Amino acid sequence: MPVAMDADTVVPMDWSSWANRLEAALGPDGDFPSFFAPGALFSDPVNPPTTDIGAIEAMTSASFPDWRQEIRWVHGDQTGGAFEWIGKGTLGGTIPIEIHGCTVVDVNHEGLVTRWRDYFDLKEIDAQITPAVSPTSP
Repeated sequence: MPVAMDADTVVPMDWSSWANRLEAALGPDGDFPSFFAPGALFSDPVNPPTTDIGAIEAMTSASFPDWRQEIRWVHGDQTGGAFEWIGKGTLGGTIPIEIHGCTVVDVNHEGLVTRWRDYFDLKEIDAQITPAVSPTSP
């Protein structure tokens, strides 16, 4: 995380290390809310912007009790970054789901997220939970 040394010097943000810590925080024993500054906003295709990060974590755990994410690529600067990920878990603990997405974050001078935006296609989930319809024979 960046650390202000004086008015003109900032230690660069180490996005690779940040991504590794985030993968662990998104696991079953992780502490996802610790990545957020007070008052930070979270949004995704399911949730409008909210500051209730604990509720987001609880909803994810309830929907996917074994949710985990693999961060495949990350890039950023001192004010924010983006990362591509593959999320895996069992919906309701029974249906295996794999989601591909991208997240864009803004961070403060301490490296804490002030705004988080997830982007993924909900149809990817639908395709995995909806049985394939076979064409009827004439």
